[in-house]
Amino acid sequence: MKNILPLILASVCALPALADIHVKKPVDPDEAYKNNCMRCHSAVRQYSPRMTATIVNHMRVRANLTAQETQAILQYLTENAPAKTTPAAAYGGR
Repeated sequence: MKNILPLILASVCALPALADIHVKKPVDPDEAYKNNCMRCHSAVRQYSPRMTATIVNHMRVRANLTAQETQAILQYLTENAPAKTTPAAAYGGR
């Protein structure tokens, strides 16, 4: 009985330290893209927002991404999408 009390006390004191282990840290969109996507893809391609979301969900399965990583990458792609150019502007027109 005397040995049980210190064991219970040690267990109760260790609970706050163990609770911090599972705190989810926010995923940096830039790091998530660079660490996962740039293994195979060298440049950000321009797609509609709907197509981008579909592609990212497809790649979530293929690249074994977490939900947080998927959201961070989708955020990265929407924030860093290349500017749309009109066909005339692409050839130096107005």
